[in-house]
Amino acid sequence: MASNNTLIRLILLTLVCLGFPVKAQELLAVGTHFSQIFEQQSNGEYTGLGVDILNRFAKQQQVTIHYQITPWRRAQSMVERGQADILIGPYVSEERQKRLAFSAQPFYRDEIVFYARVNSPTSWDGSYASINRLRIGKMQGWSYGYLFTERTKELTINEFTDLKSGIERLSRGDLDLLATNVRNTQAVLAQIKIPQAITPILPTIDIQDGFMAFPKSTQFQALKQNFDHFMQHMIQSGELATLAKERGVTIPNSTLTD
Repeated sequence: MASNNTLIRLILLTLVCLGFPVKAQELLAVGTHFSQIFEQQSNGEYTGLGVDILNRFAKQQQVTIHYQITPWRRAQSMVERGQADILIGPYVSEERQKRLAFSAQPFYRDEIVFYARVNSPTSWDGSYASINRLRIGKMQGWSYGYLFTERTKELTINEFTDLKSGIERLSRGDLDLLATNVRNTQAVLAQIKIPQAITPILPTIDIQDGFMAFPKSTQFQALKQNFDHFMQHMIQSGELATLAKERGVTIPNSTLTD
């Protein structure tokens, strides 16, 4: 499927260069497994709030959207290079904004927190000085917000490519804290058994909103603009709030209607 989409994209680019106005009839949306946002069921069906939104967008635009789940860094790179049209669910960061064009409105919200073992008291009080001697885990390729990034530069951080590994290491006592979001973590915890229970602790690290993102090149500007108009209608009509409630996903206050 990826090779077919690449061929289609090359043909369309050639037509654009020759001066022919064209509209892509097939799009590729990529991301990694985000619980309730972008998932693939055992029967191959893609589900989640991101898919709900894009399927409705595809119907309105009279296009076909194909989906692909891939490691998170690869998914970002595919969209950055124009090998895919839409990235599902990234948080905004200054570094990512240099490489990707983000949608005007987010479509979900996450709490970023530290998880700790239930029977292991920690010193986290919101000050990074309080955890400077602790073993901390985080997910590779995730954005945790400017403050976390800056304040943890001098700390010892263990990175994990999958959340399950980080959770298991924390539960075994190989870590003191694991920085993650509640939505993904609770979904993984519901599927696995671990030696010792873990729990989110307060205060939160940050609040992050999730967006759709597109390649920054000019040939994708119309796609982004069309999606922004579509999302604005979904927000104003209350359809986004309804879909999010069905999926059990929190949405930003800015996307709520009166």
